[in-house]
Amino acid sequence: MKIDITELKQTDSFAEMIAAYIQSSNELNVFYLNGNLGSGKTTLVRHILMHMGWEGSVKSPTFSILEEYKINNHDIFHADLYRLEGENDFDMLGLEINKDNKAAIFIEWADKIAPFDIENEIFLSLSLNTNERCVEIKTKCKKFLNCIDGVNINNPI
Repeated sequence: MKIDITELKQTDSFAEMIAAYIQSSNELNVFYLNGNLGSGKTTLVRHILMHMGWEGSVKSPTFSILEEYKINNHDIFHADLYRLEGENDFDMLGLEINKDNKAAIFIEWADKIAPFDIENEIFLSLSLNTNERCVEIKTKCKKFLNCIDGVNINNPI
């Protein structure tokens, strides 16, 4: 499924839907974000966190590699793997994946690691060209698909 998020309003609407999904979930959810520089990965995460109630700044974790947030009893992790060389570097971050945790993990440049192979994995590929920005969604997570099924984000592609 592809969704048009060219306008910031569309990105914000998509982010609001993801935030609502996370807040309704009592499970670990992993969002793998791939896309070129400037495709909107960090912007999307920033809007998701704001819709979850985060009032502070949300900076890109390009240099810190991992940022942690606690929002309404949810642990949120935002990683940017752009500067990592491979999976061993990711393992050294010390992020422990607890499948029973009420959490969400957003991983930018996720193609640098293998998926965790859990039930709630959502793959978001963001693309940008001269006229449009869109996100392609791939997942086997039925709860997430049900959540976005009825959402109208202006002109699904």
